[in-house]
Amino acid sequence: MAEGLQTGGEARDVPDTAQLRAAARRLLELLDGGGQTISTAESCTGGFLASLLTDIEGLSHCLDRGFVTYSKTSKHQMLGIDEDLIARHGAVSEPVARAMAELCRDHAGCDLALAITGLAGTPDSGECEGPGVAYIGAAVSGQSWVHRVDYGERPRREVRNLATSAALLIGIRTLEGRGDG
Repeated sequence: MAEGLQTGGEARDVPDTAQLRAAARRLLELLDGGGQTISTAESCTGGFLASLLTDIEGLSHCLDRGFVTYSKTSKHQMLGIDEDLIARHGAVSEPVARAMAELCRDHAGCDLALAITGLAGTPDSGECEGPGVAYIGAAVSGQSWVHRVDYGERPRREVRNLATSAALLIGIRTLEGRGDG
């Protein structure tokens, strides 16, 4: 299942590949059982979430597409996020994560969209948030929400794995009907 995965306030052990794959499998099983699809919009994780979803034999058909929108420009060009929104709030923010999830879902026409934006390494001078902070957005028909997580300053790979694990758990909780992820 998805044991060992955290969204933020709990112990911060970095999930290993087996835990991440187990969570990806659980998410895809839920999607498959409901005849649903997922799309992703990722920044600091660089497509890692989508990659995990494509690794699961027999269930990867539930992934419609993944957007890797690492730069501010790509967030605008690929997803259509308003440049003023990014300028006002920063790329690592609740409004941008929400827009990423909602616009990902709109572009893909999928049932669930998950979005991740954060700072995995050196702080960007244009951002208000520090290293280790990520926002995970989720969107389903007519509804979206965002979770902020702060893993503190740590190696990029760890932040990537932790943020990806949080997104997987939020997706699982969403599909299991446990509120806003």
